[in-house]
Amino acid sequence: MIGRQQKEKKKTWKISLFLFIIILMTTIIGVCVVAQYQSEQYADNVLRLHVIANSNTSEDQALKLKVRDSVGSVVSMLTKNTRTAAETEQIVQENIDIIKTAAEEKIREEGYHYPVEIITGNFYFPTKYYAKGALPAGEYEAVRVIIGEGAGENWWCVLFPPLCFSNGTADPEIDTEQNADTGVTLRFKIVEVFQEAKHSLSRALQKFFK
Repeated sequence: MIGRQQKEKKKTWKISLFLFIIILMTTIIGVCVVAQYQSEQYADNVLRLHVIANSNTSEDQALKLKVRDSVGSVVSMLTKNTRTAAETEQIVQENIDIIKTAAEEKIREEGYHYPVEIITGNFYFPTKYYAKGALPAGEYEAVRVIIGEGAGENWWCVLFPPLCFSNGTADPEIDTEQNADTGVTLRFKIVEVFQEAKHSLSRALQKFFK
């Protein structure tokens, strides 16, 4: 009798554990699906800017910000009437030489002779918060400006919609802890964890199959 009760308890425990695992997996899958959907919704109509400094010296980092402002000013002028990210990107690509020249002139004006490379493509960005809005982590179409060796810390923002530039001048990011809505922060954190995991897995697979 006692043995039978123990077997029943063990069976009940196994069923409970199985149901818990099923519920947990369903929840995780649901969160991942929502995270993927949210990320894609944001990425579909966004064009970002990514400026990479030559190095992490204070001089090169200061130069990066000046190049950022110069590029931002030119792009803002060229794209002031655009209504979509695709339209903005097309104009940027058509005027890539003008944008590159603006960056090079600013570098020479500051007394440096670093080369500049400007490329467009799909790149991974972490979650970022700005005074005019926020974007979750994920892969976005972006304009990447590489100064010199491109070995320094980078700066990222949004060209369309213009979340970071007011009249061509860069607006600062906001402190997520003090200024961002708690619900938005938590929701974007879930998206970020999912996107970082997907991004890391993608890079690992690429290295494995090289």
